[in-house]
Amino acid sequence: MRLKIWRTKLGILLAALLVTASCVETLLLGVGGMAAIGSYKWVEGTMEKDYPRPMQEVWTATLEACRDLQLRITVQEYNPVDSHIEAVAPPDTNVKIQLVSRPNQITTVKVRFGLMGNGDASAYFHRRLMVHLGMPPA
Repeated sequence: MRLKIWRTKLGILLAALLVTASCVETLLLGVGGMAAIGSYKWVEGTMEKDYPRPMQEVWTATLEACRDLQLRITVQEYNPVDSHIEAVAPPDTNVKIQLVSRPNQITTVKVRFGLMGNGDASAYFHRRLMVHLGMPPA
C-alpha cells in the first residue's frame, strides 16, 4: 500500500516536471525569437536582420535606402516571397541585397558589400533601412 502511494506521488511529480520543462523551453524560444528581430547576424560576409514588416513595405524602404547610399541598381527582382537587388556602390563595389519573407509579417534582409563583405557599410545600410521603416536604430 505504501509502495503504491509512493509510486503515485513520484508519477505526479514527474508529470509536473515534464509540463514545467516544456513551458520553459517554449518561453525561451519566444524570447530568443524576439531577440533575433532586434539584432544583426553576420554570416560569411553577409549581414542580415529581421524586420517585423511585410515584404512590400520593406522592399520600398530598401529601394529608398539604396538611393540614400547612392547605389546604382543593376538588377531588381521583386517577388512576394523572395526578392533581390544587385547594385554598385561608389567607386566600384558590388552590393547584393536579398529579402526573404517569413511567417507573421517578418521580412529578413541580407546585405553584402563587396566580395568579402564590409560590416560597417552593411550596418549603415541597415540603419538607413530602419529610418525609412520608421523604426528606432538598434
